[in-house]
Amino acid sequence: MGTLMAPMGCQMDKKSLKAPILRFAQLTDMHLLPDSPAEEGVKKCIRHLLSNEEKIDFIINGGDLIMDALDKNKQEVESQWEIWRNIKNSFPDLTFYHCLGNHDVWGLTPNIEKYQGKEWALRELGLESPYYHFETQGWHFIVLDSTHLRPDGRWYTAKLDLEQKQWFKNTLASIKSEEPILIISHIPILGASTFLDGDNLKNGDWVVPGAWMHTDAKELIKLFYQHKNIKLCISGHIHLLEKLVYNNVHYYCSGAVCGNWWENEPYEETNKGYAVIELFDDGSHTYKYVEFEA
Repeated sequence: MGTLMAPMGCQMDKKSLKAPILRFAQLTDMHLLPDSPAEEGVKKCIRHLLSNEEKIDFIINGGDLIMDALDKNKQEVESQWEIWRNIKNSFPDLTFYHCLGNHDVWGLTPNIEKYQGKEWALRELGLESPYYHFETQGWHFIVLDSTHLRPDGRWYTAKLDLEQKQWFKNTLASIKSEEPILIISHIPILGASTFLDGDNLKNGDWVVPGAWMHTDAKELIKLFYQHKNIKLCISGHIHLLEKLVYNNVHYYCSGAVCGNWWENEPYEETNKGYAVIELFDDGSHTYKYVEFEA
């Protein structure tokens, strides 16, 4: 399987030296849809994780839990969320933390609700806000909301809105400098695979769509540089596997549980899979992508 990769330095031998203080899985881009292999495929993925990996503390859903709500009617959206409820009920002992994806947003909703069509997804996922912060075992997890309306009022472009950006700055400032931080976003903040997802070479120039990678990436990277305790950023969205390091921050794009939208062949060179991440008390980590058969 092809993997676009920059030098890692994530100290993969840590596991042999001492035990991690946290181990979790990232399952992103499940794309649940009725009358498709999706429901059984996700159940197979979770069973594979529970049977083949060491015990995990929780699962992070990286977004695009359902196939698409952007341009679907209420009945079509409800039928997709119903599949998620069935899966969740099948694994009642698992703890999930959720990140909103672009396809989780109900785009046909009149723009009168606080989060512009995100209320349905928030209700299904038990969230009060599409961005939030939690801490466990000394590690801080900051979940961001990447998906926002474009200037023309259509969905979507990748960035933080002004309110979220100020919240993010305040949250980073509130965390002690010796306490490590992991950032979760659906759309990559920084990536190289975004250049290769589609025909992005236009008239001799690379043109990366604003929906493929955060358009405020440069501003966020400058902010990260002020907070040396930001250790890694994990995302999905692109359905490609990527590991990249920039300014000592590790950026991981963790493929997709659905692979090529539940087709049998890989998407580009990336097969269906999920990530397993181990975190250590010194701020280091390990990362691996695990393929499974659906």
